[in-house]
Amino acid sequence: MLKLKWDLGLTMFLASISLSFLFHIGFKDLLDNFYHTIMDLATLKLIGIVVLVYFLSGILKRTKSMEGFVFPLQYLVTDYRLVLFLIASLLGLIPMPAGAMFSAPLLKEIGEENNLDSEAIMMSNYWFRHVWEFFWPLIPGVVLYVAVIGVSFREIMIMQFPLSIFALFIGFFWMYRNLEKIDNHKISNNTYKKYLLVFLNSVWPILLIISLVLFFKIDLLISLGLTILLLLIVKKISARSLREIVIHDLSGKIVIMIIGIMLFKQVLNSTNSLTLIALFLSETGINIWIILFFIPFLLGFLTGIITGFIGVGFPIILPLMLKDGSVNLSMAMFAYLGGFTGMMISPVHLCLTLTLEYLKVNVYQFYKKLYLNLFIFIVISTIYIILFNS
Repeated sequence: MLKLKWDLGLTMFLASISLSFLFHIGFKDLLDNFYHTIMDLATLKLIGIVVLVYFLSGILKRTKSMEGFVFPLQYLVTDYRLVLFLIASLLGLIPMPAGAMFSAPLLKEIGEENNLDSEAIMMSNYWFRHVWEFFWPLIPGVVLYVAVIGVSFREIMIMQFPLSIFALFIGFFWMYRNLEKIDNHKISNNTYKKYLLVFLNSVWPILLIISLVLFFKIDLLISLGLTILLLLIVKKISARSLREIVIHDLSGKIVIMIIGIMLFKQVLNSTNSLTLIALFLSETGINIWIILFFIPFLLGFLTGIITGFIGVGFPIILPLMLKDGSVNLSMAMFAYLGGFTGMMISPVHLCLTLTLEYLKVNVYQFYKKLYLNLFIFIVISTIYIILFNS
């Protein structure tokens, strides 16, 4: 179904029905599983977080806060390479479908001013946009990851933050090795302060959320709610704007997708098929770590999104990661690494396909750069995971 580009939410519902049929679960038991899924606190909380993330994204777009991220940076930072990194990575903090298309025109303008070829612009945009997708709590796929493996956001943020550091290091190494330095935009101290205030005025909601979650240990749902409430007051959002955000920025599909994924997990648990799958995979003689990497990798490649490889793959491989009743975080991290790698090279990843077309990139040349960076990233991350597990 995913290969045929069917909707992920519909796919998960049909997969749940098929699984119930194969294990001879009656219609009444299927309805019971559906009821338990939609009434489960974890599901409701997950839906609440994702809806609020999309709501926050809508507010930031409509108040032009994201433009405030970008415009001052061209004057605050003299090295254009850092500007490329900051624009792509800062906009990567705001989840949106095909989000790389939002930053692509900005990076294209800066890149062409500094005589960069389209492959270099594409690499800067694509790589740095995705460096935060291992721990950032506003990304719906990360929210789902936390819900499926059943750990706290704080644990994931601390555990997987080093993966983002590795990705940043590799990106900078590539950038400073391949792109020539050109300093520009010399400005006075007064102008510098003015642009810095504009930047901080735009970025404070993001900084507030991460501070509340990481340092004050406040639940993400509450942190999002408080930040949005404060934004509504500070930005004086009108009732008309709120209605437009609800109509245009909130997606019913994402709610259906979450319910479908959580129903699939519930049915897998009720049929005891997770235990059977784990037993079968362990008896094949294939190393568990290879299975943990390959299944999410394949699903990441097929779906091109984090929610795809998490929602479909992780309920299946979850029993393989259990140790004394709790998830082995090293194994979970390695499986996530596999899914992320598959997603990054996926031809159905909208960030990739749309920006390749927009920037008129030589696909072969771009993939050569991407494969090398991903290979180095996998090696460094695997060493970290092995040390983490020891």
